[in-house]
Amino acid sequence: MTFIALLLPGAFAGTAAADPARVTRLQLGLNAGLTRLVVEASGPVEAELSAQPDGLGLSLSLTDLRWAAPPAQPNAAGLVAALGLPVQNGGRTDIAIDLIEPAVVERAFRLEPQNGPLGPSGHRLVIDLRPADPQAYAAAFTAPVALPLPTTVDIAPPPAHGADRKYTIVLDPGHGGQDPGAISASGRHEKDITLAVALAVANRLRATGRYHVILTRDRDRFVRLNDRVALARQHEAALFLSIHADSLRGDRATSGATVYTRADAATDLEAEALALRENRADQLADSAADREVDDVVSILLDLASRDTARLSGRFAGLLTASMSDSIALRRNAMRAANFRVLSAPDVPSALLELGYLSNPGDEALLFSESGRSRLAAAAVAAIDRYFGVAP
Repeated sequence: MTFIALLLPGAFAGTAAADPARVTRLQLGLNAGLTRLVVEASGPVEAELSAQPDGLGLSLSLTDLRWAAPPAQPNAAGLVAALGLPVQNGGRTDIAIDLIEPAVVERAFRLEPQNGPLGPSGHRLVIDLRPADPQAYAAAFTAPVALPLPTTVDIAPPPAHGADRKYTIVLDPGHGGQDPGAISASGRHEKDITLAVALAVANRLRATGRYHVILTRDRDRFVRLNDRVALARQHEAALFLSIHADSLRGDRATSGATVYTRADAATDLEAEALALRENRADQLADSAADREVDDVVSILLDLASRDTARLSGRFAGLLTASMSDSIALRRNAMRAANFRVLSAPDVPSALLELGYLSNPGDEALLFSESGRSRLAAAAVAAIDRYFGVAP
């Protein structure tokens, strides 16, 4: 009988066609450094998000939805200290969101019902929050924000920069020289495709006249991981993008691009395994790498800049959204792990996994001129949006 008591309240009542849809689940967690709230319902979800009168939180109003789920658990994560109990207000459900610090919406989008490993899911509204200063928080919620947003938007302004200076972008083609990276079933190397895509992105960026572009390598040579990081810091880069491709032995089905930011704890086991593989790249170098360990440790210990982490997450979100318009993405395409190459404490950084060389479709896309052109165009569009340049 305990199981029956946990059934969704009202699941067997009010089944008339005119009844509003029902909220069936509320999830709260972290996604690549952002705080993610997922509302799942029996029908499409529309909502409004507004500031609480005391200025210490948000209020989520779910339009034409009745609450049919048990209290959400867990009720705290990331920027959210607690979720209030749902309050029914006519056909609308209101939920108070207590914040640890001011936050704004990075993006909010719908996901259609689909069958997954844990069973079928309903209609979902995904809301990602990121930290903001009090002024940005106040400006963002002068009026209720309608969700979902039409596209990925930036409520806070882009990074400040002098009007008379170009933004410095460091592009990092992964691997090189004696380190081939991943190898496809047909024998082609990751180091070749990462360089080809990086050069395509660099050419497009330079053509705009808005950017000063530096590559960590412009030919087939080996560059140690912390030399790549040091180059970005030396040139006071406004953005660092490391470009890679993956491969899964014995798996020809997995495909799609993924965008990573750095975090001490990986978002999932696959992200952790990838970071471990990429971080071993320097083992192919000679023993001189041992002299650089102190520098690496120092960089990791210095990685405490909340603003850098916030900007990295912001760019990763824009890059994911831009890529989704051009190529297929992995499910949960924004991830995080402890990548050494993303460890600059003062340079917003992201790592783009272009796809899987173990997948024939991804391999054909990546090694085609049209595929590289699509990838480069998507990356440049994300960079332009990151710096507030109108498309």
